[in-house]
Amino acid sequence: MAKSDCRKWHAWLNTMPPKPDDFHVVGDVVVPNPGVVPQLTMREPQGINPGVLMLDLSLVQQPGMWPQVITCIQVRFDRVVPDKVPYTAVEVFQDGERVAFIDQIDIVT
Repeated sequence: MAKSDCRKWHAWLNTMPPKPDDFHVVGDVVVPNPGVVPQLTMREPQGINPGVLMLDLSLVQQPGMWPQVITCIQVRFDRVVPDKVPYTAVEVFQDGERVAFIDQIDIVT
């Protein structure tokens, strides 16, 4: 599937009790039809900087007949944060090309 138009990326760290803390990334992805489901997964291997979370964006076409209507769908990534690894940035890749860079991580306390 072709590279998607991606926008409105946002990341935040939730440190509110109780522990453990969790980390979230959301963004809007434009897909060719409402049957395409965007997914974010951790990139393997991660980069050399443990403070930068690297994610892969993939688009999965669901079976069935779908109207060919360009649709904007929100994609979300959630993960429990390992101790002592505060993320300072997020990079999102699709087909090996960076489609988003988030360098402002909000902290919810």
